[in-house]
Amino acid sequence: MKKLMIGCLSLLLLSGCNYRNELKNLQLIYAAAIDTNDQQEIIATVTVQSPGGKERTAPVHEVLTATGPTLQDALLKKIGLQIAGPIGTSKNQVTLIGEKLAKKDLAEILDASFRSSNVPMLSKVSIVRGKAGDLIRLDRIGSATAGEYLRKILKSASYETMVPSMTLHSLYPMLHDAGRDPAIPILRKESDKAVVDGLALMHARRFTGFSLTPEQSMLYLLMNGKKGDICVITRNIKERSSNGKNNPLDYLALNISNLERKKEVWIDAEGHVQIQLNLSMKGRVIEYAKGDLGDKQKIEQLSKRFSEVITEEGNEICKLLQQANSDALGIARDVMAFYPNQWKRMDWETDYAKSNFKVVMKVEIIGHGIIN
Repeated sequence: MKKLMIGCLSLLLLSGCNYRNELKNLQLIYAAAIDTNDQQEIIATVTVQSPGGKERTAPVHEVLTATGPTLQDALLKKIGLQIAGPIGTSKNQVTLIGEKLAKKDLAEILDASFRSSNVPMLSKVSIVRGKAGDLIRLDRIGSATAGEYLRKILKSASYETMVPSMTLHSLYPMLHDAGRDPAIPILRKESDKAVVDGLALMHARRFTGFSLTPEQSMLYLLMNGKKGDICVITRNIKERSSNGKNNPLDYLALNISNLERKKEVWIDAEGHVQIQLNLSMKGRVIEYAKGDLGDKQKIEQLSKRFSEVITEEGNEICKLLQQANSDALGIARDVMAFYPNQWKRMDWETDYAKSNFKVVMKVEIIGHGIIN
C-alpha cells in the first residue's frame, strides 16, 4: 500500500512538471487574420507571443503566415510547424476576415473555429478592406500586441455606437438565423493605423459588397434599438446651398441620452410587407457654433430640422439594405412570427426587395450646456 501511494505521488509530480513544461513553451496566438489567394486557398496570418526567458525579458512577438486548403490546415497545422512548441489559441483577441474571402460562406470558412472548444468565442470579429493580414503586420502601439490594439479599436467603436459588439459567439447563431442577416464591423488600413470603416452588409452568410458608412452605422444601430454608452450624432442642419460648400456654423452635434423604438410589421391586402419604424430620442447639444440657444422656439426649430435630416437618412439606409438584399433589421423574423401561413408562400429573396419601409425619427433637445 505504501509503495502504491509513493507511485501515485510520483506520477502526479511528473505530470505536473510536464504540464509546466508545456505552458513554458506554449506559443500563444493574440490575433488571427484569414485571406484567400487566386487558387482559392486559405492564407492564415497570426501574431504569436512567446513567454519571456528566465531573466524576465519581455515576451517575443512574431508574425507568421501559412497557406492551406482549410483554416484548420493553414492555421493550426502549417503555422504550428513554424514555431518551437505547441500552439495555443486561448488568448486570440481578434479574428479578421479579408474582404475577398468574406464574400464566401462564412459559416463554412469559420467551421473549425466554431467547433473547437479551445478557440475563445469572445474573440472580436471584423471584415477588413483589402487583405486582413496587413492589419496583423501593423507596428505595435505602445506595449500592446496587434490583437490588443485591434480589439480596443473595435471595443471603442462599440462603446460609441458605431458598430455592434461582434464576437465569434454572437456571430455563429446569426449565420444560422433565417430571419436576420448580420452586419459585421469593417476595418481598413490607413497609413500605419487601423480605422473603423462602418458595417458590412451580409446575405446568405456572405458579404454582399455593400456597406454602411460610420455615420449610417450609428443610425442603423439606433434603428435596431441598440445604443452604446456614448452616441454623438453630428449633422449639417442647413438646407442644401447651391455652392455645395460646408460651413462649420451649420453643424449641430447632439449626444443622444434616451432612445425609444417601436417597430411594426404587417402584410397589406395586396400581400406586400409594410414596415413602420418610429424612433423617439432625447439629446443634449454638444456643439453648435452659432450659440443662439436661449430661445425655446429656436430649440424647437433645431429639434425639428435635426429630426428631418436623420429621418431622411434612415429611409435611405433601408433602401440600401434592400439593394443589398440584406435583412439586417430582422423583418423576416417578424413575418415568420406573426404571419406564418403567408411566410410559407413567400419567396423572401424577391419579396424583401418589394417591402415598403417608412422610418420616422424624432429628436427632442433637452439641454444645451452651460451657455445659452
